[in-house]
Amino acid sequence: MSEEKKILLDKISKLISKRTSELFDELPDVHEITDGIVIRFFTEWDNCGDDNSIKFKKIVNHDNSNESVVFFYIPKNSYFELKQRFYIGCITCLNGLIEITSKGKTQILQNYNKICVEDDDIQGKAMENTYLITTSNRLNWSKKVKDYVITATT
Repeated sequence: MSEEKKILLDKISKLISKRTSELFDELPDVHEITDGIVIRFFTEWDNCGDDNSIKFKKIVNHDNSNESVVFFYIPKNSYFELKQRFYIGCITCLNGLIEITSKGKTQILQNYNKICVEDDDIQGKAMENTYLITTSNRLNWSKKVKDYVITATT
């Protein structure tokens, strides 16, 4: 094979590899849950300030403006610590496995389980890719939590 053909084939190969990589980057993340496979785009989700791999989406309750509901995706080995920045009433694990520590008590939360912590000082570590829903009543939030949430969202 001539040197010119070899150079041309190398260029073509590099362009194909580059384009293949770009196309794979555009594919959605695939997340498996116990009942099947979920393919999920995180394009409209927010990122956690402490760990950009933690994704969340606020859910609006049109019937009760005091209820705060947030849907989270927490990837395996992610750690979070909410020191008086957010108030969590209850945590429902839809899928995954996570360790939650609140009020000096550590609990393991797994698929289809719920705990109520009613606290603003919570730590957690995901032992598997985990989907959570948190709920709380804004009337229970401390002034410090309210002030933090207001400044964080503006």
